[in-house]
This record gives sequence, structure tokens and C-alpha cells, in this order.
Amino acid sequence: MVFMIIMSRTPFRLPLGGGSTDLPAYYQKFGGFIFGVAVNIYMDVFVRRPIIDDNIHFQYTRYEIVSSRDLLLHDLGREALALAGIDNNIDVVFKAETPAGTGLGSSGSCAVGLLHALYAFKGRKMTQADLAEQSFQITQRLNWPDGKQDPYLAALGGFTVLEISQDGAVHVSHPPIQADTINKFLRQTLIFYTGIRRRSFPILLEQSRERALELKHRTKDIGKQILAAFTRGNLDDFGRLLNEHWQVKKGMSDKISSEAFDEIYDLALQNGALGGKILGAGGGGYFMFYCRGEAAPQLVRVLAERGLRHIPFDIDYQGTRVNSITI
Repeated sequence: MVFMIIMSRTPFRLPLGGGSTDLPAYYQKFGGFIFGVAVNIYMDVFVRRPIIDDNIHFQYTRYEIVSSRDLLLHDLGREALALAGIDNNIDVVFKAETPAGTGLGSSGSCAVGLLHALYAFKGRKMTQADLAEQSFQITQRLNWPDGKQDPYLAALGGFTVLEISQDGAVHVSHPPIQADTINKFLRQTLIFYTGIRRRSFPILLEQSRERALELKHRTKDIGKQILAAFTRGNLDDFGRLLNEHWQVKKGMSDKISSEAFDEIYDLALQNGALGGKILGAGGGGYFMFYCRGEAAPQLVRVLAERGLRHIPFDIDYQGTRVNSITI
């Protein structure tokens, strides 16, 4: 007997500039700006037909077997199945290289990867941009306070700029960044896993308040300066702008940082970091620091002593992709 398995692979992302201006509460008034990059940390989704029944099988942190998609507890899964026109007779397995709630855009990568696999299962080809926008629309139907950047950066791959108009239309571009600048970025940008997972919803909801909206104007301006630093090849400016961004970001919610995280941040600056931030909404997950070139080994050692795990990474230029496997 021959079995066909559909596998999608979708990268996670690092936000570099403009973060949180992609939320509808902001861009619908002022327009949004995002600069980020997809990295080689992945969400894999496997899809096939079950052989024992016609139910829906969903395996993630739990294992669901239901007779209809309306009974599925996995919110993204239920919405994605509806978009793909699938009501039963499917087996879906998720395998992520990093947990949810860690600031790398897991919900966006999950939605993009799942939709890509489901459409391939149905024999439909979708553009990466369409997968990104449909994934964003899923989060809106679920009333999640998510923005555009997670699904778009994951779907498209590489260094990407998103300019978001007030009506939600997204203009996508890939900025011209020299190879030596990219190599320097990879050598001197370090990410560390704190081991702390958090729910982003309460933090993102606070960022829709009026005080936070005012701070996002500054965030957008810093993001554009960061993009300019990359295109000029002056990454020390990127490091200093990261530090400025972090101070602004902390003003959006008292849940973004903590006394322990502030101590880690100060320790990093004392050991060669020019700037950094907690990725995503904040409150846990990953720290990202940009450091002087000669300081990278020392910074890895010092933060390892504080219990932070250094995670090497590279750029993923493909974005989401899908293959079929016949066994």
C-alpha cells in the first residue's frame, strides 16, 4: 500500500524594526512599518489521510480525534480546515523547533505552515503572500491581538520590509543588503533562550492603549533608521538603535520586562552588547543582542552563567515551502 504525506516547512522570524506598528489598532490610524528577517528555526506540519477512520486527527501538545472540524479545540486548525474546505478524514501533526510563547512568531508560522500543507493536500497552489494574508485573517476572526508581521515574514523568507496602509494592504519589498553586512549581522547578532514562556495576549492588548500608541510613532521611526543602517552597512548604528528601541518598548507595558530581565540586559551591555531587546511581545522567550565583534564569545559565556542558552541561527531565504513524500 502507498501512502502520501504532505510536509510544509515554515521559518520563524526575528523582528528587527517597527515592531507592533503592524497591529490593526495602530496601522488603521497611522499605517505600519516592519523590517524583519526569517531564520532557520522551523515549524514543520505533516498531513496525510488516516487509515483507521474518517476522523480529524490533530497532534500538537495534545492529541485530538474528532469527527468534525467544528469539534476541534485547536483554534488555528479549525479555521484553517474551514478555509481549505476540509471537514474530516485528515491527520495533522505539528513539530516546532521552539515552543509557542517565546517571541519568534509561532502563531504566524503555525498558521502559514498549516494552510500551506492543507492546500497542497487539496491540490491547490497558493502564493506565499496569499498564505500570509489568510493566516492574518484567521487570527482576526479568532479575535487575537496579532499583527501582520508574523505570517508575512514567515511566509516570504529573507530580509523583508512591510509597509502597511490604513486599509490593511501590505506592500512587500526585500531591501538591498550587501553580503558582508549580512555576514557581520550573523556574526555579531546573538539570540538567547531565557527558558520562560508567556502568553502574548495580555501584553499585546496593553499595547493598544493610547499611551502605547504614542510610543509606536517613535518605534516606527527607529525601525526606518534600522533599515537605513542595514542598507548603509553600518550595523553599529543598528546596535545603538536597538537599545533606543528597547527603552521605548518597555514604556508600552510593565509586563514587557522585569527586574531579572533588566539585570540581564545591563549585564549584556557591560560585556560588549551595543543594544538588544526581548523578541515579540516581551515578558519571556528570547533575548536578541547586537554586540561588538570581539565581544561575542564573552557575551555567550557570561549569559550562559546566568542560565541563558545561546541559539545559533542563519537566514532562511525560501520562506514557507511544501513537499509530498510517498512511502
